[in-house]
Amino acid sequence: MNAKTQKIARFGLLTALALVLGLLDRAVPISALLGGFIPGIKLGLANTVLLYAVYLMDWKSCILLMLTKVVLSGFLFGSLTAILYSLSGGVLSLAVMLLIRKKPENGALATALMSAGALIWLLIRNSHPKGQMLVIVILIAAAFAASATVWYLTHYRIIKGVTATSLGGAVAHNVGQILMACAVLHSPQLLTTYLPVLVGIGAAVGCLTGIVTERVLKALKIMHNS
Repeated sequence: MNAKTQKIARFGLLTALALVLGLLDRAVPISALLGGFIPGIKLGLANTVLLYAVYLMDWKSCILLMLTKVVLSGFLFGSLTAILYSLSGGVLSLAVMLLIRKKPENGALATALMSAGALIWLLIRNSHPKGQMLVIVILIAAAFAASATVWYLTHYRIIKGVTATSLGGAVAHNVGQILMACAVLHSPQLLTTYLPVLVGIGAAVGCLTGIVTERVLKALKIMHNS
């Protein structure tokens, strides 16, 4: 099998895997498990495929993979509006990951700062959080702690930078979707009400997808060397 054929075959496999994981994302009721007060939350398993591509494919193939995933997922499982939201998140997320993949600690640092800002903002708005708000505050605090830890471990070369890149991409994905929602719904208040929550949740999900992808890349390297 020549290089071109291998590239086409790998692209097809990654596209199929992204669609399957995207369907699994929709099947896992994360929002319901959190009480339904944070609608639209997903595990982001499909993003592990794009994160894999960022490290093992050229940027043109990454863009094509992202566009193919967004369009096919929208037509198969969603709608035109879903395509718009996924496209805005996907474009910004991929751009950030491609920019920081050589210095991934920048993604972790930016995520930690944004999580800290979101946490401070929420505490200013509600200095004594209770119930659902308390859960949100705890989640964002955990996301900040995780992002800061990933930055430290990546900055001092204790771990690889895949998780840090994933953090930056996950938060950027949520920012892109919120910006599109503001434009479509004419609701700029989403930037101060919903975005801080999604920044923290995005950081937590980014850690998860980064750890999964890092283990996959490590396994593939072991298989390649064996």
